[in-house]
Amino acid sequence: MTMFRLPSLTRKQLFALTIAVLLAVPVGTAWNLFARSFAPKLELRIGRGLRGVVEPPKPFQWSWQAFANGDNQRAIAYAVTQAVPIRNVLIRVNNQIRYKLFGQFGAPGVLRGNDGHLIEKAYLDEYCARDLVKMEAPARLWASQLKELQDLLESRGHVFIYLITPSKVAHFPEAFVDRYPCASTKRDREQKVPVFVAMLKQAGVHVVDGAALTHSMKGKYPFGMFPQGGVHWNQLAVAYAANALIAEINRQRNTRVIAPLEWTYKVSSNAVGEDRDLLDLLNILLPQPAYTVPVVSYAPRQCGPEAKLDVAVVGGSFIHVLSETLARAACLHGLKSYNYLYYGQRGGPNYKILKRRMTAADILPIGNADIVILEENESIFPNPKGHAFELYKLLLRKN
Repeated sequence: MTMFRLPSLTRKQLFALTIAVLLAVPVGTAWNLFARSFAPKLELRIGRGLRGVVEPPKPFQWSWQAFANGDNQRAIAYAVTQAVPIRNVLIRVNNQIRYKLFGQFGAPGVLRGNDGHLIEKAYLDEYCARDLVKMEAPARLWASQLKELQDLLESRGHVFIYLITPSKVAHFPEAFVDRYPCASTKRDREQKVPVFVAMLKQAGVHVVDGAALTHSMKGKYPFGMFPQGGVHWNQLAVAYAANALIAEINRQRNTRVIAPLEWTYKVSSNAVGEDRDLLDLLNILLPQPAYTVPVVSYAPRQCGPEAKLDVAVVGGSFIHVLSETLARAACLHGLKSYNYLYYGQRGGPNYKILKRRMTAADILPIGNADIVILEENESIFPNPKGHAFELYKLLLRKN
């Protein structure tokens, strides 16, 4: 059998190749700077794009002040750096070396827990700062404000549901609290959601506790309800939450009920999308998710009147897969989701992007939706500066 051999390079050929590569980088960078202004699709890029958002510096301005304070120098450096064709590869190689040799992450704010679990630092900070005494007054106020919002919508004949979604740290505290300092007491950490849910029910707010539902499934499956390389709940947790919402919608409406979802699932070692969002955020060269996740398949159904319902889902990053599930699998084709209220709108039977940035005028129609689902993660409430409170102020015309 003939073995294939790579041709050997002479010193002159190797030198010429090195010079060619060194020249290609500045030439490619110059081309990208030129192409960016008239044909971005012609830019030269090597390697997969990077995940995450970097705040760009102020744009270049023809003014002495911009030169004097360094704004223009930063703008030029940023533009040139972004234009380097092999930038993505270089960053991934650097992150891979730091990750493998030193266990360091290139993504700020991402922490590693036990058993390969990743988490964003903000979730851990909140979990370890829970204090039931400090929460008491703002939580009771928020419960009364949610009741005001609910009363407004119900006076118009609409359904209102307040949905609480789970935190990964609260689902897997053992992966993090023994690894990082955690000042809060075990009781304060574990009782935050039950105490607030009791306040909501006492105030008369229609609440679906997706956090408790998700945490109750821990240990019932050969996997947790959060993937090791992701920060959001998995597809099976979403399926259970979707049925809990459908049951609450049916309880409040006096017309034909929406049939609950039926599903099967298989275990997969190919994590994609939200099942590996934090792993992808590390921007390493060879991300290899060494864990399994459930992949849910929903039974097809014949859509009925529910397809015409105007459904508004307002929430944070936990609503995306849930909203798509309700729109596609539960036939709620009139569903529209509002990402942190103003960040973007998706909807329709195929759950497509409808608008990327919202205005107050775009938000007001939520008050006329047949069904309004307002989501907050257990790591956020009560939050007088969040999307939920902003919706409350907008619809009730509070200053």
